[in-house]
Amino acid sequence: MSLKSIEMQVAIPRTQDASKMQEQLNRQGQQFQETLTEKQLKEEQLKRQQVNKYDDVEKRDISDDEEQTQQQEQEKKQKKQQKMENQAHKTNHPYIGNKIDFSR
Repeated sequence: MSLKSIEMQVAIPRTQDASKMQEQLNRQGQQFQETLTEKQLKEEQLKRQQVNKYDDVEKRDISDDEEQTQQQEQEKKQKKQQKMENQAHKTNHPYIGNKIDFSR
């Protein structure tokens, strides 16, 4: 297949146009890939921050629960101490004061 000089005048500019279009398509694919990677990086960063926030919330909840349980334990200890003190004051002798002898 031989090309004449007139055909060559038309073919050369068209090959340049085709090469420009091919280059634009390649760039478009690269840009698309770059935007995808940027989005993925942003999403990963957001997920990391969300996990850290969730961990902080759990730690706070745990510390709040620990404080509440400690307070409850202290209240129980105080109640036990009060009961022991009250019982110490009310101790009854097993023989004295249970029965009164009025026979005389």
